[in-house]
Amino acid sequence: MDTAFEQFSQALSDIIMQTHRAVVAIRGQRSASTGIHWRKGIIVTSYESLQSNSPSDSSFTLTLPDGQTFETALLGSAPTTDVAVLSLPEGVDLPVAVLGDAQTLALGQLVSTVGYSAGGERPRGRGGRRGRHRGRGERSSERNIGTNQFSSLGMVSQLGSAWRSQSGGEIAQYIAVDLKIRRGSAGCPLINHGGQVVGFNTFGARRTVLTIPAATVNAVVDQLQARGKITKGYLGLGMQAIPLPENVRSQHSLDNEIGIMVISVESESAADQANMAIGDVMLAFDDENLESLRQVQTSLGPQSVGRTLNIKILRGGQLQTVTVTVGER
Repeated sequence: MDTAFEQFSQALSDIIMQTHRAVVAIRGQRSASTGIHWRKGIIVTSYESLQSNSPSDSSFTLTLPDGQTFETALLGSAPTTDVAVLSLPEGVDLPVAVLGDAQTLALGQLVSTVGYSAGGERPRGRGGRRGRHRGRGERSSERNIGTNQFSSLGMVSQLGSAWRSQSGGEIAQYIAVDLKIRRGSAGCPLINHGGQVVGFNTFGARRTVLTIPAATVNAVVDQLQARGKITKGYLGLGMQAIPLPENVRSQHSLDNEIGIMVISVESESAADQANMAIGDVMLAFDDENLESLRQVQTSLGPQSVGRTLNIKILRGGQLQTVTVTVGER
């Protein structure tokens, strides 16, 4: 009679092997990662795992579970959320991953992954959440990039609400997992106890493993399929950060120490259509105080295109709110 442990072990193996059929190894000139057949013809992986490739080299090799190899190219990327999208060549027979919702995860739940590793080196943690994770001596070359299969079992160790990466990308949910992933395996799926892929794994600081949730990946893929490209939000403004005088802050009960002054408005842009003008001082986007130009720029990621944005401004000494529909660039 099978023991409970044997039954659990077999069920886990079945889940991992089912997902493995939709997982590929991705190799570039100097890069390696794991990819997921996310939707028909669409492979997703970690953007940062591809960054050791030469900037002029956008071609990659996909290795399927049965060992077949195919050339492919990068369709688009959202670097601030670490999502890269590649094409699966037409006619290639590969199952699509069974997707789920990362919101169903709970602390302590068992999760697993399956993918490919490259070489024998251990991954190094990033200096920051979205900084590069390669360290000195970690750069790969053609001769040590392999397609070794691996799997790992762990648990959900941290959960949180939506957050922004250091690069300013909006991540739908904070998920940290106690899983061991290897060099060349960034982009490997996070598999829940029901056998669904709820995101992909990537390296965080100090060798932690973080998950980019399915909702964030879907937002990037949706935009690529709808628009044919991954765009950024665009207001059409020239801007400059300026300190706010103490008397102005006191008069209007402002928490801001700086404002973002409009120094130019592009004709027929989103800002122009909203009647924004040179000299306007922007103070907040949707009630979130602005503290730097970087904050403005990072608020205009792919997810912002088409969004209605309420901008609090100071115009002629008076507080006003201007509503802008974010354009694209």
